Amino acid sequence: MKKLIKTVILFSLYAGLSVSAFAKPISTQRQDLIDSALELMGTPYSWGGKTPSPGIDCSGLVAFTSRKAIKVNFTGNAQTMYNSSTKVSKAEREPGDLLFFSETYSTSAITHVGIYLGKYTGPGKFHNKHLFIHSASGGNQTGVIVSSIDDKSYWTQHYMGCGRYLPSSAFASKSVKAKGAKSIQSTDADFKKDDWWDDVDVDKWFDEK
Repeated sequence: MKKLIKTVILFSLYAGLSVSAFAKPISTQRQDLIDSALELMGTPYSWGGKTPSPGIDCSGLVAFTSRKAIKVNFTGNAQTMYNSSTKVSKAEREPGDLLFFSETYSTSAITHVGIYLGKYTGPGKFHNKHLFIHSASGGNQTGVIVSSIDDKSYWTQHYMGCGRYLPSSAFASKSVKAKGAKSIQSTDADFKKDDWWDDVDVDKWFDEK
C-alpha cells in the first residue's frame, strides 16, 4: 500500500517515467525512511512545521519521516540534529544519512538539513549528481523538493557535512547475520524493484537554486 500511495502521489505531481539505476542496495530501514520522505514531495514549507499539514520545515521533514516510517525519534532543529549525529565523510555517506548546511539565512549556525538520496545514474542533466530531499524555504521552488549538491550549486556553497543517526547498511547486514534474524538488508533485486528513481520524470523533479 505504501508503494502504491507513493507512486500515485508522485505521478500526480510529476508525470512520466525515468529509466535509471542506483549504485548499491541499502538497509530496508534507510529505504523506508527515504520512501516516506518521497511521499511528501510537493508538501508546502512552513517555518517550524513538524507535520505535513499545513506545512513542514527541513528538520520537521527528518523528524516526521523518522517517526512515521522507522519509529526512530530524532528531533530538534538542524543545529541540534547536526550536534547529535555522527559525522561521516563524503566517501562514507550513504542514502538515508543527513546533509547539513549553514548560512542559508542570517546566521552562521547550521540552518538547514536534508536526507541524502545518493548518486543518480539515470539520463538527463542530473546524470551522476548527488541528490538529497529537503524542505526548502526559498529559491525557484519551495516545500519538499529534491536538489543536487554537486558542481557550484547554491547547496554546494553552503554544505557543512554529513551526519549519521542510523546504523550503516553494512553494520545492519552484519548484525542481522549474527543474530540469525530475517534480513533487514535489501537485496539488489529488491532494491531495483522498489527503486524510487523509476517512479518519476527526474528532469521535472528537481530544483536548481
